[in-house]
Amino acid sequence: MIVDCHGHFIQKESFLRIGKKYATDELAKRAYERIRQSPNEVELATTHETWVESLDQYGVDKVLLQTAPFGSSDGVAEFINNGPSSDRFVGIANIDMMDPEGSKSVQEVERVKELGLKGIGELYPSIGPWDPADEKLYPVYEKAQELELPIMLHLSYESYPASFVHLRYDDPYLLDPVLRNFPDLPFIICHMGIDKVHHLYILMKARKNVYAEISSNSVHVPTPYSGFFNITPQQVMEKFINQGFADRLMWGTDVRGPYFLKEQQNLKPRCGKTIEENNVVKILDEINVSEEDKAKILGENAKRLFKL
Repeated sequence: MIVDCHGHFIQKESFLRIGKKYATDELAKRAYERIRQSPNEVELATTHETWVESLDQYGVDKVLLQTAPFGSSDGVAEFINNGPSSDRFVGIANIDMMDPEGSKSVQEVERVKELGLKGIGELYPSIGPWDPADEKLYPVYEKAQELELPIMLHLSYESYPASFVHLRYDDPYLLDPVLRNFPDLPFIICHMGIDKVHHLYILMKARKNVYAEISSNSVHVPTPYSGFFNITPQQVMEKFINQGFADRLMWGTDVRGPYFLKEQQNLKPRCGKTIEENNVVKILDEINVSEEDKAKILGENAKRLFKL
């Protein structure tokens, strides 16, 4: 089974409604206004039919559709459950982490399974901002652990929309107190940490409940500080594989709509038109990852973790 662990489902209405809360300073307010005035061409072109055609063309069995940071859990649930081939989609819920008490976030976690969704994410501590180790969030983690709902976190540099981003909250190390206090709750660091990939590596060595989704914003394996260290993406991936992390790596593309959309190809040129052309898949082949480990990374780990 091939599972893309990082797709996005974006509805402009919910994006604007929820995103307004995150426009907390002048820079973010200007970015929000630009987004408000621009058309969401990907949403207009996204239907069940275009998604399924795209999955078939790309060579993917299932795609995880995430709504966060500015999306609606109800919106992704409605899209998945009210169309043909719903088994090709896996929905991921959005939870408000800025105001967990006022927004009744624990109750929202309880609704995740009622909506037929499989996890929580992609949550962005640097957009808000909020500290993932803040103890006021512990009831959210406790409920997610009880319900066996993996949480996907964006703990790495975010290039767009940079105006929303508070960089002090983008480091995987911030999660360590939570990993220690909730050892049975899987956390997935998206984009392999990008420029903080070396921090992710140490974190994965120390904590067994942290996983890595291995796309990045440009759909390649990242290197520390965006390439400022003398290490190649191939060497990064080899280090993770040789350390025994193949059971905790999950492939994804970070697509924001069906793969073949012109807008999507402009945004993610390194995705390629089929999975064989995907940059990360090419790297797995270049370093001769075993067929067993490659199958785990391309889908079997996600199948196990999300109970697909």
